[in-house]
Amino acid sequence: MLQQLGGGSPRAVAKPSSPVAKVSESQPRPAVAEVEIAERIVTADLLKERVNGSRLVVVGQKALVTPAAWDFIRERGLTLNRGEAKSPSTTTGSSKSSAPQGAKTASLLIVVRSTEAVERLAADLPGSWRRELLGCPDDAAKLAIGELSRGGTPQAVILAEQAHRAACLANRSDAAKAVAVRDAGDVPVVRKQLRANVWCVDPSGRSWFELRNLLRAISQ
Repeated sequence: MLQQLGGGSPRAVAKPSSPVAKVSESQPRPAVAEVEIAERIVTADLLKERVNGSRLVVVGQKALVTPAAWDFIRERGLTLNRGEAKSPSTTTGSSKSSAPQGAKTASLLIVVRSTEAVERLAADLPGSWRRELLGCPDDAAKLAIGELSRGGTPQAVILAEQAHRAACLANRSDAAKAVAVRDAGDVPVVRKQLRANVWCVDPSGRSWFELRNLLRAISQ
């Protein structure tokens, strides 16, 4: 029997260790606090492409959000803000709003019934107004309530054939004091009796001049 030189019990010869396979762990991408969309028209397809785990969507002050995009926002439980996106230094460790203090929030024009006069009016909107397009008065009332509740707008105008329905639905919320009006002449009368913040108008048969005067009266 072959014995190991030097006597004693034979030593166990260690086998070369097999290389340990490194487990490739894909590092999860950090959640983005917000996503900024600079396009003039915000569609559902655009949101699906850009929103990757973000909960806050920031769009321009005058960007148009399509009805399908609003459906996507509601289904995903997202929050939509208007204005400049927060800088990286303010996205973490700060709960303050990105809007500068003292900034005036734009009034909201919600268009359900679109006419040639309405389109001309929307194209000439002053900077103190922004427009949204929706498909029915029910959605318009919900949007007005949501914007008023979170302080996104001081007041809203809903242009819809079913103006009285929109006003009734908006008044289900304590945040809204809605009224249906016909023209600019109704505005001072309403203000003597009610601090209205949602104005519902049927634009059918109304001229651009009439609608412009109505917005001017509400803006005062």
